[in-house]
Amino acid sequence: MSILTIEERTLLKSMDCRDKKQAIEVLDVLKMELPVRSELFLTAVSLAYKLENERVDYAFEMAGENVDS
Repeated sequence: MSILTIEERTLLKSMDCRDKKQAIEVLDVLKMELPVRSELFLTAVSLAYKLENERVDYAFEMAGENVDS
């Protein structure tokens, strides 16, 4: 069962990172570019926190249900 929201999984898939470490690095750069009051900023911050602090199986999340629509 996924611990990430559909928005977080969609963002991860769109970033096309090879592993969790690279995803965190890209999110850190992305957070600096986004307006603080935007919904995407909140999603990026939440996702970065989860990847850094929770046991997220990156391979499982990327192989999970197809979120491309």
